[in-house]
Amino acid sequence: MHNPLAILSEDLLDALLLHGHKYFVRQSYPRGLDHFDGTLKEAFLFSAYKELQPAEKHYLHLASDPRRHIYYIGQEGDIKRMRIAASQPAGYRAYSDKLATREWEPANILKSKVKNSNIKWRSKDAPVDAQLFLEYGELMLSLSNGKQVLKIKLSEVERL
Repeated sequence: MHNPLAILSEDLLDALLLHGHKYFVRQSYPRGLDHFDGTLKEAFLFSAYKELQPAEKHYLHLASDPRRHIYYIGQEGDIKRMRIAASQPAGYRAYSDKLATREWEPANILKSKVKNSNIKWRSKDAPVDAQLFLEYGELMLSLSNGKQVLKIKLSEVERL
């Protein structure tokens, strides 16, 4: 399973705070688990927001996730918990909603799956362009042939 997101580090947390992010939505992030690491218990994704309303909207979208939580850095306990998460405590992985690299380039296997997908409007004249984005913590692909755009979960493309 492809995981293009950055580890939440103390430096990244400080940069997010410096840029005005005050709210952090935590959710389960199974894509962040390394199944070869027997010491890893859970992985979380932290999405940063400057305003409460979009953070609450994201939080409400995660109704079935028992690990969801909103942290507000104005509360002393919450900022301490965010710093603990950013320190990557033993047994846990905390990821940010930021890409690990500046430019995302799909892996060859993913390119092949997109190319061989059942997208009816794909043509030889207009190859499919794939862009990665997050929607409520879900990795999504925006597939475009120059005229039309299709948004699909990355996990659905990976299953092809």
